[in-house]
Amino acid sequence: MRRTREPDCCWLLSVFNITGIPIVLAALAMLFIPALGKRGFKCSTGISKSICLPDNYSKFELPYTEQTNHIGISIDIDEVLRINDGTYSITFSTYFNVEWNERRLNVMPDFGSSLRQNNSTDPVMVPMNLEFIKDLWVPNIFIYNLKTYKVIDVLSKLAGLWIDTDKNVLYSQATHITFICPMRFDKFPLDTQTCKFSVGSYSYDSSKLLFVTNTYGYSSKESNSIALDYDIKIGPLKPHDAILDYGPLGNFSLAGFEMVLTRYVSTYIITYYLPSGLFVIVSWISFLIPMDVIPGRMALLVTLFLVLVNIFNNVTTNTPKAEG
Repeated sequence: MRRTREPDCCWLLSVFNITGIPIVLAALAMLFIPALGKRGFKCSTGISKSICLPDNYSKFELPYTEQTNHIGISIDIDEVLRINDGTYSITFSTYFNVEWNERRLNVMPDFGSSLRQNNSTDPVMVPMNLEFIKDLWVPNIFIYNLKTYKVIDVLSKLAGLWIDTDKNVLYSQATHITFICPMRFDKFPLDTQTCKFSVGSYSYDSSKLLFVTNTYGYSSKESNSIALDYDIKIGPLKPHDAILDYGPLGNFSLAGFEMVLTRYVSTYIITYYLPSGLFVIVSWISFLIPMDVIPGRMALLVTLFLVLVNIFNNVTTNTPKAEG
């Protein structure tokens, strides 16, 4: 008696009857694992035992809802890389630091104990995993007249997160920032430009977020290392520049610095003024040439005229546009 072959569908059903339960359990586990991961650094997950976020923590709510949140801004400039008169922009490399207090953090007594010296009670800054910042509330920083903001990459983005035992948060990024400066060249090359770099909140007024400039200027030196056309002086914002009145939206607090650019005149004197003056003086030699020697006088004057035209073309090409 011949034995008939079972259909493929029946064979698959028989296999599923044997292994179906483990497959279903594995599928359910795969569904639950991302759900657990979304809880991040909440205290109930037990990922971080010395510091964690309450289970009811929301990164969409301000740390202090009934009072003003103080936001500290530190702009430690490493180098002013470029001042472009044509695009009215300034590019500099900096460590852009933002500090605030997050009172909702759960900090255990042993947090940072390994970094304390001689059982000191002073607050210590503890470096944290950068993934922690994804679960934290961060200020909605707005940089006025910003053109580009580029975080430097090596193997990963150069950024750091520190939290101290008083629940103060420090977030830092190594960046190249380009911002627009409304320059005027009416007095070129004797011009002086004043540029303001201002940082504030995009939507919260000064009653909710108060920005304070902690540090500004060069971080480890007194002047720029790269040779530029300007002498650069960096100072604090004037009091009237630290508040921005947006009418019905309220008054917005600003932090930052003021950069005063004074152009070096010596380069232009040596390159343009001095040669032009010398050529004019040389042209006076034509008065010493006898009047009947017309070819000699014309050759000298035409040559000097062409040289001055060439200098004028160079000046026109390299001079920034000015009103009037």
